[in-house]
Amino acid sequence: MYLQLTGTQVRLLGSMHLFPASSPRMPAWVSQAFDWADTLVFESDAQSILPFLKRETGASIEHALPPDVWRRLDASWPSAGVLAPLGDLRPWAAMMVAPTLCQRVVEGVEPRMLREAAAQSKPYRYLETVDEVVASLESIPLPAICTGLELLLADLTEPQRTLERMQAAWLQRDLQGLYDVAAESPMFSLPGIRSAILDARNLAWAPRVREAFDSPERTLVVVGALHLAGPDNLIDRLQHPIEEIAASG
Repeated sequence: MYLQLTGTQVRLLGSMHLFPASSPRMPAWVSQAFDWADTLVFESDAQSILPFLKRETGASIEHALPPDVWRRLDASWPSAGVLAPLGDLRPWAAMMVAPTLCQRVVEGVEPRMLREAAAQSKPYRYLETVDEVVASLESIPLPAICTGLELLLADLTEPQRTLERMQAAWLQRDLQGLYDVAAESPMFSLPGIRSAILDARNLAWAPRVREAFDSPERTLVVVGALHLAGPDNLIDRLQHPIEEIAASG
């Protein structure tokens, strides 16, 4: 989960975007990684995506979803806030948000690092623009979104179980174990979703990470841990030797 790209001043950190509320502690090796870095590189600016969750024109999402999926989602959807009403959301936004409504979570690695970076005036940047993120999510086929939501509604307890099991593997820095847990999740098994969220973005990110290889600045690239495992992962895309960094203390 914490890797040195051999012969460079670039390190990779596989993160968890959310932690289970029952286990909010940041592990020491993540803090160690932050302290080592002169500059940080994150996936994207999560806050900048919020205005794109809703469609600007067109029919309600109700007409894009199977009737039973719409009824069940709408009945439990927040009635106020940036996510309301459900009908105004883009289909991919409903799919991304829906599992979190079944989870008890606290913020994960990136929000905490961003606050600390601001407090220390430590520079940071992003691997992709908001337009690129939205384009990736828009590429998810509507049938895959509908199937993913149907699978979620078939077992509303699965997202919390999966998150807790993934975090247990992550805390042990067991990348393959974490991937194996995620691979059991019904939504993760849908190729159209995985391709858009992981594979295509890894391909786009790799040359941007390689740009830092010749820099003397200690650069920590922080991406979701699942980007570092499985087929077409970011490590393989970089085509560069890596070394695991031992936790100190």
